[in-house]
Parts: sequence; C-alpha cells; structure tokens
Amino acid sequence: ATPLADRIENSFARQLEGLPAQTRRLVQLAAADPSGDRSLISRAAEWLGIPAQAARPAVEAGLVEFGDRVRFRHPLVRSAVYRSASFSDRRQLHAALADVTDPDADPDRRAWHRAQAAAGPDEAVAAELERSADRAQARGGLAAAAAFGERSAMLSAAPARRAARALAAAQSSLQAGAFDKVLELLAMAESGPLDELAGARVDLLRGQLAFASGLGSDAPSLLLKAARRLDPLD
Repeated sequence: ATPLADRIENSFARQLEGLPAQTRRLVQLAAADPSGDRSLISRAAEWLGIPAQAARPAVEAGLVEFGDRVRFRHPLVRSAVYRSASFSDRRQLHAALADVTDPDADPDRRAWHRAQAAAGPDEAVAAELERSADRAQARGGLAAAAAFGERSAMLSAAPARRAARALAAAQSSLQAGAFDKVLELLAMAESGPLDELAGARVDLLRGQLAFASGLGSDAPSLLLKAARRLDPLD
C-alpha cells in the first residue's frame, strides 16, 4: 500500500502538472526557500525572467498564496513542488535565490542557497558555510550549526579540510542530540588525514557519544583511551 503522505503528495504533483510552465517554475522557486519571503522570491523570479502574473494559475488552483508572505496550502504541497524540479533545475533556483540574497543582512541564507546550487566541491562555499556554522553555534543553534558544518565538509575539496570540518560538525551534532549523525561524521573525519590531536578528539567524541546515548558500557574505556591520547597533547 502506498503511504498516505505519498498519495497526497502525488495528488498535488498531478495538480502541478496541469499548470503553465512559468507557473510551475515560480512555485518551484518558492518551494526552494522555506522562509516565504515574498520580496526575495520576487527578486529571484525577476532574475530568472519569470513574470509576476505567472503566480495567478497556482493561486487559482488553491496550491499557494502570494500575499505578504508566500504560503503553500499544505506542507506536502511544498514537498511535492520541490521534488517535481529536476536536480539541475533546483541548482538554478537556488543559484537565483543566493544571487538576490543580501550577503550582509542574511549571510547564512545566502550560504545555504549557494551550497544547494553547488555542482561539486567548492572551497569558497565550504568556507562560507563554516562561518555560518560558527555563527549558529555562537547563538545556540546547535542543529543549524551541525547542518551547516556537515554541508561544509561535503563541499570541501581538500581532504584535510573535509576531515576538520566533519569533526567540528560531529561535535555540534552530539550537542544537538543527533547521535546517528555523529557516527556518520566521525567516519567522514577518519577518512581524511588527521593529526594526533584531531585523532584524540575523535576518540573523545566516541566516548561522549557512548555515554550520552545510553549505550554506556563502552564509555569508560573509550574515555580513558581519549584521555591517554590527550594527556601529552592538551
């Protein structure tokens, strides 16, 4: 049996197929930025050459509202609309949104859209995401810091930078309680070159993870191992 959410999404996707091409592209653009910022989406639409009147068929179909903010009829509408865009189209939509986002007023949103638009490793974007992760960490946004950090690691061209960023993202994920993600990020970190201190930090995180996740039988030995490695270093 098809799950109910999938059936609802498919129904919305069929409605979308009946809309004009420019309308579909406009609602896909709106779906690519969850903030609902009407001004941002309008600027990006202009950047892509989508006319303002393209919104009307989607509004008349009851899929989306273009008021003070852009609001989809249901969260699954946004999901269905976003999935209907090809990978290359999504990259172009995010590139447009990044281009019209003020780098001073909203650097984190711009960094995220630039990351979604990247075709492969990009050190400039990775560094921008790393700065976003630091800002999120400073304001207590641990889940955001982890997400920025993970994407930064994935876009890093140099193995050493990827390993260091993955290790930082693992720390944020542990603090955010995303224990499964910690293991993924530690594996990514260990695939790159790590100096002795970074290797000891990996051991420390594994011990802290074992303790925090409730699977604590291994925690003492893991933490002692980390302590012995850290003793001459830090």
